[in-house]
Amino acid sequence: MTADCYDMEKEGAMLINLLKKLAAFISLLLFSAFSWAMSFESDIEFSFNDERFSGRFRYDRDKVRMDVKDRHGNEETIILREDTHTYWFIGQNKTYNEIAMKHTIAASTGIVGQHIDPAKVQRHFMGVATLDGRTVNKYRVIIDSYGTPVEFIEWQWPGQPVPLKVATPEGNSVIEYKNVLFRPQEYYRFQLPKGLKKTTFRMPKKRTGKA
Repeated sequence: MTADCYDMEKEGAMLINLLKKLAAFISLLLFSAFSWAMSFESDIEFSFNDERFSGRFRYDRDKVRMDVKDRHGNEETIILREDTHTYWFIGQNKTYNEIAMKHTIAASTGIVGQHIDPAKVQRHFMGVATLDGRTVNKYRVIIDSYGTPVEFIEWQWPGQPVPLKVATPEGNSVIEYKNVLFRPQEYYRFQLPKGLKKTTFRMPKKRTGKA
């Protein structure tokens, strides 16, 4: 074999190896994008004004379901439907409340999916932190929610699309996502079960100052 032939064969082998690595890299990117395009579910723990809740969280682009209970064992299902701009609160007594959605799912949960317009999201790096033994990136996120800016703090594990933790800047509301599993979610989970009775939230009447 001549030196020229040897050099050409060597260059060909290097090119093949490079193409293999490139193909593997592209496959990884496609897998990551495809996984995030899919739905996911996870365990969830969150607190609001010192009240703590835990349960199961399910996400499907413009729909969310949370099956949670408080520290006293009271259970509730919360369904967010961005496609219909509706919140449903389902209690244990076969009743539910329905209210109009005031904030987007991204603003309510801190989950910013790829379908969200990047122009509506500002992300500012705050530094590196340690959370549950993991080195994570900490961000201040401002997202447009139906014309209103909503701000929250996010703890993101590099390479993972779902944040480990989300909190309001004041710290009075905190959400943690654990054991994330990417998988399709059944549509029926985001629908109202049959046989429920609708009730309404009643706002307290304003005092007039008269006896």
